[in-house]
Amino acid sequence: MKNSLFNLFWQNSKLTDHNYLNFIKWLEEYWRTENNSMSYLVYPTEDLLLKRPNDKLIKIMKKRKSDRVFSDKKITEKQLWSLFYSFSQKEDFTRLVPSWWWIYPIEVFAFLLNVKWNLNKKIVYYNSDNHSLSIVNNIDNIDIQKDFWLLLEWEPSAIFVFVWFPDRVIQKYSERWGRFLLIETWHYAQNLWLRLVQEKMKWVEAGWLKDDKIKEYLKLNGSSIVITLWFAVWF
Repeated sequence: MKNSLFNLFWQNSKLTDHNYLNFIKWLEEYWRTENNSMSYLVYPTEDLLLKRPNDKLIKIMKKRKSDRVFSDKKITEKQLWSLFYSFSQKEDFTRLVPSWWWIYPIEVFAFLLNVKWNLNKKIVYYNSDNHSLSIVNNIDNIDIQKDFWLLLEWEPSAIFVFVWFPDRVIQKYSERWGRFLLIETWHYAQNLWLRLVQEKMKWVEAGWLKDDKIKEYLKLNGSSIVITLWFAVWF
């Protein structure tokens, strides 16, 4: 990755063993002093009320939320197929997620921790072109709680990780690619949200993890990739 302002921001905002405790202290201080004084826009005109839709998509969207109450029930093979299909390639060779000029710089990996499948305890890469998985690594001796800082009672059934490959876009979009990174990441998140609701599953999304450690698990250490977001999913 070129030495860009976005790269400087990303490197300075990474969490490590050295700065994690300071980050936690900052959050604790915020919640202690935060007074819920939010500012809202108010215009001196009459509000024009709109009719509310009540279709199937709205019902799914209303059920969408991060949760903190889970079970240790395993995800089935069929349910995993459904979740991965959120990022698949269509018949016209585009994916179910939008991308500028069809470059698709984001790829999806998953840590399968508690699944009813022979891929249990594996790290996999999703091949969108033919809806298949490639085994990347074993999860043996990986401390999920520590490396993802996942301080919850139940270990997730799976953790989806969105990975950005900046070399695919930086030549075309230069410094602007950082904005596109954040926008495209949320396209992927939205698709996964909707499938998780459809499968009646629960999740937590987060950005705090040990970037360099996760890159090592994905066998991409030393590369220019950027870990953008992860989803832990349960029942």
